[in-house]
Amino acid sequence: MILPHDELGRGAPVVLLHAGIADRTMWSEHLEPLAEAGYRAIALDLPGFGEAPMPAEQAPWRDVLVTLDMLGVKRATFVGSSFGGAVALRVALTAPGRVAALVLVSSPAPVEEPSPELEEAWEAEESALEEGGVDAAVQAVVDAWLLPDAPSGLRERVAAMQRRALESQLQAGDVPEADDPLEGNPDALERLEIPALVLSGEHDMPDFRSGGDLLAAQLRARHVVIPGTRHLASLEDPQAFREHLLGFLSRQEK
Repeated sequence: MILPHDELGRGAPVVLLHAGIADRTMWSEHLEPLAEAGYRAIALDLPGFGEAPMPAEQAPWRDVLVTLDMLGVKRATFVGSSFGGAVALRVALTAPGRVAALVLVSSPAPVEEPSPELEEAWEAEESALEEGGVDAAVQAVVDAWLLPDAPSGLRERVAAMQRRALESQLQAGDVPEADDPLEGNPDALERLEIPALVLSGEHDMPDFRSGGDLLAAQLRARHVVIPGTRHLASLEDPQAFREHLLGFLSRQEK
């Protein structure tokens, strides 16, 4: 599948993979600064999100690589938020030569049992969907993943992205999943020889704060906690996120 994408700039490619409660538009305000810094910024919709239809088989890492082939991108830095970070890791495992570096933002670590807080968020979304439909499920997602005092504009933006994804995924029904290259092989990350930066939000669920420590240890990477943010640091504090991202990118050029 060729994935819908936004692209800006020239230079070393930086591929942006969105969270599972978002789509490629979560990166909109970062494309121009990346381009101005000398990078080719490419934001993709993963299958079942944004404008990307559901696939015949769930293997988003393959769709990412097919899309980059079409765009003529042989090697890139991958920036993944949450689910997007999980996809980026699987790209690195299946095609390590295509990955110049990794930036993982509130991404799930392997072999971690979900915390009660995370299980509660999943259960709240499922119950809301069964009892109140898409609107209720969207509200449950926004309440679970953003801070209570998040600006109304941010809440509305995330709600719109999540509503679109839920409607697409519900219409498609169950889609078979391809074999996960990381499942049953968590030590594979320790064998990757790829520069990495791990970011997480100060107020995120423990799965992603402690998970950030685990990912950083496995990848021999630095773990940075962004103050005042929860699960979507690139939207909650875009300036702090971008400073860390651009600083990491510049260090890779030395």
